[in-house]
Amino acid sequence: MADASATPTPEQESDKPIPQNIRNLHIKAQATLERSPDLAIDMMLRCVAACPWFLQARTDLRKAEIARYLRKHGGKVSASPFSGISASLQRMKIQGLLKKDKVAEALMECENLLKNDPLNVHLVKLFAETAIQAGRSPAGLMTMELAREHIPAGDTDAIATLGRLYFQTKDYQKARECFERVHRAKPADAEIAKLLKNAEALATSGQWETAAKAGDYRKALKDEKEVEKLDAANKSVKTAQDAGALIAETLRKIEKEPKNVNYYLALVNLYLQQKDHQSALDAIDRARAIVGQDPALDLRYADVRTEQLDTEIAALREAGDEEGAAAKQAERDQYVFDDIAERVQRYPNDQHLRYQLGEQYWKYGYPDEAIQQFQISQRSPKDRVMSLYLMAQCFRQKGMLDMAVEQLTGALEQLPAMDRQKMDVYYLLAEINEQEGKLDEASKYFKEIYRADVTYKDVSDRVQRIYEAQKAASGNA
Repeated sequence: MADASATPTPEQESDKPIPQNIRNLHIKAQATLERSPDLAIDMMLRCVAACPWFLQARTDLRKAEIARYLRKHGGKVSASPFSGISASLQRMKIQGLLKKDKVAEALMECENLLKNDPLNVHLVKLFAETAIQAGRSPAGLMTMELAREHIPAGDTDAIATLGRLYFQTKDYQKARECFERVHRAKPADAEIAKLLKNAEALATSGQWETAAKAGDYRKALKDEKEVEKLDAANKSVKTAQDAGALIAETLRKIEKEPKNVNYYLALVNLYLQQKDHQSALDAIDRARAIVGQDPALDLRYADVRTEQLDTEIAALREAGDEEGAAAKQAERDQYVFDDIAERVQRYPNDQHLRYQLGEQYWKYGYPDEAIQQFQISQRSPKDRVMSLYLMAQCFRQKGMLDMAVEQLTGALEQLPAMDRQKMDVYYLLAEINEQEGKLDEASKYFKEIYRADVTYKDVSDRVQRIYEAQKAASGNA
């Protein structure tokens, strides 16, 4: 009998190389996609069947399936009969395969279902849950996120499902964002409220553990036992009574050690879990009074204040006060702009703050001021690409197209892989070339995007229009 331990786990398989013949098949599928989508999809299915860990092939497969579906249905998501008994039987079959450790077979069963109906919420959820159970969380989240772009914004069940998947894979920040959206739509849903509270507790503790790397006072946070103790306190909050007890306990600790900033940070998290933004802001101010000028605490204050304003806006809209919500939105926007500008004055060498200020200037139509900030923020490796990209947008707005192209060319040097950022750069280059009447150059960039992702913006229509313009030009020559 074969030794069961010899079978590689999904995690082990994820490190396995992709055989060259499968890579060649994937490349051939990409080249075939434009002229024969059905054939390309079949090739990509063969790739993931042979190598379930080949995430790029699975991602390209899903994008191609979605693009084909949308073309067939006129860009709309149609209702699907896959639910009820049919769904239950299919789920049982897939669960049976997983229990037998037949991971690849279970995933292919899901793939065969998704092939012609990739935007069906039930099927997407089934695949995502199967992928996560099989140890392939990235594939599950990828499928859910691609589908989510086309699922109606009011489909709170789909958003809640995505939130649960994020929570399951310990991405608590994204889980919180999903649960917040659902909670605004369904404030009386106790389960969603609980999930949101748990995600907030885990997300905020994680954020502070990361932020703790800057500033002298954060040396105390390096004490692992203290961090674990604070995390355990945050995670134990289940009711308002629990929170009140923990807040009272933390306040007693502050009385004993009034200079221990860790206690103030714990207090901030506890207040935020209760949506008590003002008390959280007061606690941050007390911490700032202890440590003095501190960029991390300033950022924390700005985040909480913005969240407070967002909560007030949501409440006004829920009450039907659109005029009040609009006024509060204007107040929020002004606060964000003023806060970033003030922090740039306090920390002029913070290149990321410079980038954020440039974004604000660009957003409100001040291209010269934005360019000045982006020229500084482009020195930061983290913000270089987006600084160059937005600077190109500014130059284009000013009619300086050659300088816009120069910035985009610089951005491309930092983008070896065809990801979303590179497609954004290509798209803007194509628009500028089209604006200048250089249809061949524009066509080149649009086609590069089309080969990578036919669902990107309106690239499919753009390519078709350029073909028609080129055909008309050659006919008139």
